[in-house]
Amino acid sequence: MELTRHQGLGNVFLIALLEELPENPSEAARKYCDSVNGIGADGLIFGTPPSENSDAISRFNLFNKDGGRAELSGNGLRCFAQALFMSSKVSKFDFDVETDVGLRSIKIEELSTENEMKVNAEIGEGALLEVLESNCFEESGVLRAAKVDIGNPHLLVEVENFEDFELEGFAISENAKAAPLGINVHLIEIDSSSSIRMRHWERGVGITEACGTGACAAAFVASRWGQTGSTVTVHMPGGSGVISIDESISLSGPAVFIDRHEVDNG
Repeated sequence: MELTRHQGLGNVFLIALLEELPENPSEAARKYCDSVNGIGADGLIFGTPPSENSDAISRFNLFNKDGGRAELSGNGLRCFAQALFMSSKVSKFDFDVETDVGLRSIKIEELSTENEMKVNAEIGEGALLEVLESNCFEESGVLRAAKVDIGNPHLLVEVENFEDFELEGFAISENAKAAPLGINVHLIEIDSSSSIRMRHWERGVGITEACGTGACAAAFVASRWGQTGSTVTVHMPGGSGVISIDESISLSGPAVFIDRHEVDNG
């Protein structure tokens, strides 16, 4: 099995394009995403044939590094688009892929270099599930928070001490409260009507350099709070992505090829 490795805004993914899922995809994700005994990545994406009569080019199947299946990933979708294009699975710059939460449109906006392209991925509609006031949390420095569904679940927490807020312990606690599926937890600081800063803790992974769906969820909830407009640049430790909010929410940013590996199929 050939795995190509890509990164989008610091999120690293291994991608295999196969005719069907391996016998134990969760075990493969745990094995190959391990940075010590494997290759190292945040998740393993399997591209498989789409459903019968589907307009999609391929099916996107994502397994986090702990082996858990994830519904969607914004940066994962953009890296998946690069893998499909590099393997000649697609020859056009606009196409659809099938995910666990429906079809998502992809647009390759620019071929920057041989190993880098700019990709726009449709993430979908956001749903504001719950607004939480600061008194809902024991930690000081929380201004307000919201739970958002954007194909997968997110807790966005606006804090006043953005750089110093202890994210990991807070996120693990909040993730446990959201059992059994868990939740992605993000700290946000709204700089202006067009700029947000974020830090991320992703279920099944931990602290990450970026989270594409989380960035979209942050832009969505900030616009609901009346603090941002329809186009927002979200600055994450791994890089900055541009979020556009219309009937559907989309994420634009770079996808970068890293390397390729030949491994056992499983």
